[in-house]
This record gives sequence, C-alpha cells and structure tokens, in this order.
Amino acid sequence: MKKFPVILFIFLGLSYFLPAQVNYTANDAGHVPVYTNTFLNGCNMGYYDSWDDETLSDIAAGNAAKNVKGAGVKTLHLPLPEDFLEQWGYDIRVPQFNYYASLGIQDNTVFLGLPISASHKDNNTYGGCAQSSMLFQNMYTPVWDGGANGTPINDNNYFALYVYKTVMQYKQYTKFWEIINEPDFDGGAFGWRLPGDPGNWWDNNPNPCDLGNLKAPVFHYIHMLRIAYDVIKTIDPTAYVSVGGIGYPSFLDVLLRNTDNPTDGSVSPDYLLKGGAYFDCLSFHYYPMYDLRYWDNIVGGFVYKRHSDAAADEYINRKNSLLNILNTYGYNGIIYPQKVFIATESNIPRKEFGDYIGSDEAQRNFLVKAMIKSQVYDIKQLYVFTIGDSKDYASATDPHDVMGLYQPLTGIGPLANNGQFLQQYNSAGIAYKTFSDVLMGFKLDTVKTAALALPAAVRGAAFKNTLGEYIYTLWAATTADKSETSAALYSFPAALNVGPQLYQRDWNFSQTNTATLVPSVNVTLTASPSFFSSQLIVTALPPDSVRGNNPVNYFQLKLYPNPVNNRLFIKLELKKKQAVSINIYNGSGQALMEIANNKLFESGDSITEVLLPAGMSNGIYYCRLFTGTHQEIIKFEVIR
Repeated sequence: MKKFPVILFIFLGLSYFLPAQVNYTANDAGHVPVYTNTFLNGCNMGYYDSWDDETLSDIAAGNAAKNVKGAGVKTLHLPLPEDFLEQWGYDIRVPQFNYYASLGIQDNTVFLGLPISASHKDNNTYGGCAQSSMLFQNMYTPVWDGGANGTPINDNNYFALYVYKTVMQYKQYTKFWEIINEPDFDGGAFGWRLPGDPGNWWDNNPNPCDLGNLKAPVFHYIHMLRIAYDVIKTIDPTAYVSVGGIGYPSFLDVLLRNTDNPTDGSVSPDYLLKGGAYFDCLSFHYYPMYDLRYWDNIVGGFVYKRHSDAAADEYINRKNSLLNILNTYGYNGIIYPQKVFIATESNIPRKEFGDYIGSDEAQRNFLVKAMIKSQVYDIKQLYVFTIGDSKDYASATDPHDVMGLYQPLTGIGPLANNGQFLQQYNSAGIAYKTFSDVLMGFKLDTVKTAALALPAAVRGAAFKNTLGEYIYTLWAATTADKSETSAALYSFPAALNVGPQLYQRDWNFSQTNTATLVPSVNVTLTASPSFFSSQLIVTALPPDSVRGNNPVNYFQLKLYPNPVNNRLFIKLELKKKQAVSINIYNGSGQALMEIANNKLFESGDSITEVLLPAGMSNGIYYCRLFTGTHQEIIKFEVIR
C-alpha cells in the first residue's frame, strides 16, 4: 500500500492530519479500491409533507425502537448541495447522517450539487446559450495553496473548497461521491441518437445548451471530475469518485475521448489525461420501461416485451453497453483498472401509461430480479426510485408518480398524526423487504450458481454467507407481453447435495413469516422469485464489516446448554446500554417465545434463564437477538 507524508492543518478550530496530495489517477494500477462489502439495496428518499428525514429513514430501513418494520433499505442516495451547506453550515446534516448509521444504513452515495449564488457561479455563457453556465467559477485556478487561508485548499477555487469541506464532514458515512446528478440530462434530445444521426454525441461533443444540468462545455465537467478526484482521494483514498448517475452511453464515450482542456478537450501538456482518469466508479440511471419494444420488419411494426424478465434483462444490457465502452477505451483491468458500477436510480411503474409496462406484480418482480442480477453482473449497489409514490394510483399521470416502495406518504406522516406511522406498503415494498431480510449478509457464489445448471425456462443464483449457509433464488422466466404468468419445474442437481427437502420463502415472506418445506425435486416455480435453503435461516447474519468493526453496537449472544432439555440460559454481552429484543423461533420460522421486547439492557454481561414449555417437542430451534440495527442468530436443539 502506498504511504503518503502526513501534514497537520487547522480547520474550523480543529487540528487534524491529512495525507499529502495524491500523485496517481484512476488510470494507475492498484488505485481503484476493491469493494468488499455485500451488495447493498438502497433508495432515493425524496420529500413528503409531514415527514422529516429521520422518520423517512425509519420507514426505509426499519426501526425496532419505534416498532417500524421498514422496507429493508441498507444504503441511501443523498444530496449535499453547496448552496444549502454554505447557508446552514457544513455540519448541518451530521445529526441526520448519524441517525441513518444508527439504523444500519451504510456506504451511502452522496451527489454533490451546483452553486446558486452569483458570487460562486460561472456567469459566462457558452455555445450560444441564452442561459449562463450552471457550474462554478474559478475552477481552472489552482486547487491547493499550502494552507494560506487556514485550509490546504485554494479558497478561490469554490468547487474545490466545497468538495473539501463536504468530504471532511461526511467521509465516515459516504463510500461513493457522485459529481452532479445526471450531468448528461438533455430532455431526450440528442443523447439517445445513434452514430450518423444529426447532433448525436458519438460523433459530436454535446452543445452546452443541450446539457440541462451544466449549460457548459463537457470539458468543464471533466475538470470537475479531476478536481474532485484530487481532493477526495487526498482526504479518503478508500472512497470512490463517480460520474453522477448518467443515462446515455454516448455521454460516457464523450468523457472517455476528451480531456478537461477548456478550449476543445484536446490533449496538451497541461491536459494529458482524458476523463476516465478522474473517476473510479460509474453510476448510472436506468428505467427499462423505455426499451421494452423493438421494430420488426416482418410484422411492419413494434413488437413489445413488457414483462419483468425483459425489464431486468434490459437493465443489465444497459450496464453491459457502458462496460463495453469502458473496455473499448482500455478500462478492462489490463490497460487500465476496471471501474466499479452502481445504479443510483431504477424502477418500473406499477401502473400502465400508454405503451409502457406497468403493473403491481411486474414492478415487484422486476425489483427483486434486478437486485439478484445486479450481483450476478457485478453492480455493487442498486437504489430504487423511490421510497413513496408521489401520487395515488388513480391520479398518477406519469410513470415516476407510482414507483414507490410505499403508497403516497404526503399527509399521513408521523408528524401529522401524533407520532403514528401510517404508511402502507406497495407490493414492491414487501418484496424489497423480503429480499433484504433473506439475503442480508449473503454474497453471490458463482461456483454454486453455475452448478445449478439452470434450464432456459428457469433463472436464479446461489448465495453464501460467512457461516457457509446457502440460499438459492429461483423463478420461472416470463416471456409473454404484459404477463407475469409463467411456470416451470426445477430439480436441484444431486451434486449440490441440498438434501431431499428445502425451505421455500416467497416474495411476501417479510409479511407472512411463513416458510414451506418442499421436495428438492420438481419444485414448482412461478414468475415471482422464491428463496430456497436447506436450513431455515430466520434472518441472515449481517456482514462482518457491520458486526465486527462497529464497537458501539457490537454484542455477543451465547446459549447453553446446547442441546437443551428444559432450562435454557441466554448470555448477552453488550458494549453499551442498549434496547434489545430476543425471540425464539421453530424450524419453520414461526415465533414461539418472546424473551425480551425492546428491553433495555445494561452494558456488560447478563444472563437470562428461560424455562422451555413442556409442549416444545424435540427438534431444531433458533434464538434471535435484535438491537434494531444489528442481530445475532443461534441455532439450538431440544432433546427430551
């Protein structure tokens, strides 16, 4: 690992150590961090009357202390705009980020925004636009000044200073830093056009007027990436600098073929490297409802494929099209390091609009399939749009109105109802919660996935946790337009040694808590993914990075004797005073006994004696401890 000299600075009255300015780029081997966490399913939260950020995160992640189940969200896509932080102070959001972390939310993606005040904004116009640039002025001035103004950053480079102050405050909560949300937004005018089409971006650089979130030459955006990479990697080399949620492959091509030379994007002594050198993560937005048709000359019209598997396939096709462009420019792990992928917006509507796909069942099936396929195709995070519908089903006029995990939240929030939580799940929210609960702490196992030897009519994958336990996700592929009806029989290969019976959990397990014991041969599958395991894993263990490296929440649960006859002793070790729930489940996942319900335990060791009911038959049981953000599960056996 490269070592850097350390420099001491004084900032906001606090002394701290900061590594010296980086001397590498994302083109250099060994400098794209390896992402080791499990796949994280996230969401974009939005704004709703009568909800604040804490209560929105409660219903996103869940909060046992408030008796809120949540939707199983593990990470958030969050804005930290410069104008807001300048007005209210750069630490204004620290309490909210701490609260998110207390719910188990981790590795957030933060998108950095644009200046509003004329004093920080580039007020020049480019490309004949009537509107001036939306970017920062003074970006081409030096980034570092050696501490001349109390910080190592040149305070006159407003974007560099904004990045520096923001990352210093929020680096412990943030893994991915996006540089502007949707920098390629053009209202659907040119980004989608093919090579040879008038105004396409494969053969031409975008006109600044067409870039609705920039209004500036794309070279200026590349320079923003360069500044951000320099500053962020100096502060936190383990963080990822990301292109901000792009929608068009052609825009990625633009970034990779140009430098940040403000004149024309050409290579020169001051601008030697092209845009790919200044980001190590590619964040993309994709809504597959726009691509579920193709022209067929035989029928003389469009052929539609509006079903969840086609939508999930198109989601992966978009990722692969971006990957192919990166490979073309050498970001293939051989010439230059490969980029990390995250998807910070995706979904389909639960209501049909015109020719677009839309149904409750299609939406929930798509989300689960997309999250499973994300892991198969190496997308590290997927953030659903959005936490709640913006309009009710009847009055929705746009597909994005009905993409929530919950039904409309406006007017029913806890602040307007004496602290009550009145949100109602959509089917998508139930399925999202099930996926999160069942596969938490599991990682894709490519060897076991291949060993499934899935026939064409069946799709799925195998996942493994740190205990060596496996969960298999399987479903019957959809093939018919506007239909989520499909069926297939599947038998687990003998080589997998899964046993004669498996526990099956369906998409709504987070609500039913019901697992069915089924034969491992001729399993009946539908279009909705199901989860199969040899043992009933009530809830998977969280990843070691959550359990072991967080001393504030770290705990241990021990049971003895095991096997047990009548008296079971539960030993709890806590590092801080904490509210804890403890339950016992039978082998089918049904709760049998409640030992503690959000009971406050002191730090240190405590032992609880449990007298098991006389009617508790011989067999396997599970004891689950839950703190609201972390959990431990121990299997024990009753022998009488």
